[in-house]
Amino acid sequence: MAKFVIDGKANCPHYAKAELLGDYLQRNLPNFTIHKWSIEAKDWDDWINSIYEKYQWKSTKRSSPIIWRELLERGGRSTLVGDLDDFQEYAQSYYGTILDHFMTNSSALFRLIAEENFQQYTNDIQLKNQYIEQTINPYYVCIVGAHHPCAYELFPTLFSTNLFPNRDICLRLTTNNISNLSYLQAMSMEIEDLACKQFHNIEISLQNNEKFYENIDFILIIDDYFFEEKQKYFDLLVNEKLKLNKLYDEANLFDDERPPFIPEKIKYDYKKAFNYYKILANQIQTNIKSTCQILIACSNSTMIATQAFIKTIKNIPTNNILGLSRTIENQAKARIGKKLNVDLKNIVDLHIIGDINGEYIIDTSHCQTIDYEGAIWARTFLRNSIDMLADSKWFKEVLGKEVENRDFDLYTRAEHNRILVHTQASAILSFIQDWINGSNDDYSYSCVMSCSSSSLGLTETNDEEQINENIICSVPVMMKGPEEIVPIDLNLSSDNRLTLIRIIKDMQVKYKMD
Repeated sequence: MAKFVIDGKANCPHYAKAELLGDYLQRNLPNFTIHKWSIEAKDWDDWINSIYEKYQWKSTKRSSPIIWRELLERGGRSTLVGDLDDFQEYAQSYYGTILDHFMTNSSALFRLIAEENFQQYTNDIQLKNQYIEQTINPYYVCIVGAHHPCAYELFPTLFSTNLFPNRDICLRLTTNNISNLSYLQAMSMEIEDLACKQFHNIEISLQNNEKFYENIDFILIIDDYFFEEKQKYFDLLVNEKLKLNKLYDEANLFDDERPPFIPEKIKYDYKKAFNYYKILANQIQTNIKSTCQILIACSNSTMIATQAFIKTIKNIPTNNILGLSRTIENQAKARIGKKLNVDLKNIVDLHIIGDINGEYIIDTSHCQTIDYEGAIWARTFLRNSIDMLADSKWFKEVLGKEVENRDFDLYTRAEHNRILVHTQASAILSFIQDWINGSNDDYSYSCVMSCSSSSLGLTETNDEEQINENIICSVPVMMKGPEEIVPIDLNLSSDNRLTLIRIIKDMQVKYKMD
């Protein structure tokens, strides 16, 4: 049994004639079947070239229509019949006696059928597009600074139903340098190859394209202004540390005899960074949706970027602009978890308060441990982490320094930047999940946001008169959904309270860009 495939341009009269001839033969012959395939005129050349390449046909006939024969039961390569003239000759040779009635049809009939074909083809395309619009639930996610190494680590978890449930994700990637577009193009091809269920499409562009931010539901900023500067700084420190170790080796000093390596703090130009992010914020806010959520995870420049975005973007609520401090929070939890021999996810209610790119407080006053195998144990039993360690000196003097120097310690390992990138990506993904869907527990987490001194429980005293009403810093919050990010009362000790007041005043001077 054979099937004849008739392909042609939707508005072609010759295709209409071939179609009519095929229908006539199918009605009058028991084992003759046809399949009709309409192609839009503008797509014909590309389509015909691809079909000839697929079946390895050598014929030079590329005009509309073309007809080929397929063996349904035996398989094998399809056999090209040719164009309309070849199909008529084929039919006349095999079925000449039954074609007498068909040959009486006029050219006007074929033109009429061609018009009907084109109209039907147009209607089918419109119905298909309407069906797609009705069935998909597009959710536009834009990653600004997708050339950053962290972006690669976000996939395929970013398309997980745990982050954006029941949504078809339309991904947009931007970069600040035209030379990075080829890298984004390669990454977009890899993302498409993942074939994730929730992935719908992907686009790339330079980040100064204002129209690119239309209809965006979620924006992730990972474009770190100080990234390259920090990499060069780390490289210099690595070389300096190697030279010192060489001197210590020559002096035959044991590890406990060597003085600790304390790197000097790098100094950044916050004015240039603020202007850079202010321009970016202006470009984004031109076409931004009022419900858009913005997560700023720029690592070394999160604070200055959050300051610029909150002060520049006025057409979305300030609670929709958050900075990521979970990376530092997880690093502190990891240090405590290592001491207690538990996973960092079992360390809860640890808070990072203050300037995450400067001086901050690691508040462990509410920190608790889950699944600690002590004398009293239960899966839901919470133990105070400070009581379990019984080492208040380590909490006060060592923990902060270890967290502060952890980036450099990780960078000096063989993996160099890979561990840092993975740590940041994990923090971003877990934070997005809690922000979009709400956390599944009653624990509090840290993030950078704009809040008032009263919401933090800082009552006005003589020491706090100079604190502005709106404070942009890292604070503990309860995350119950995208619109329920609520700062909690800090309930700090008197020492930490005075330290926080000093940090906030220093931030007002440090990030004052007026």
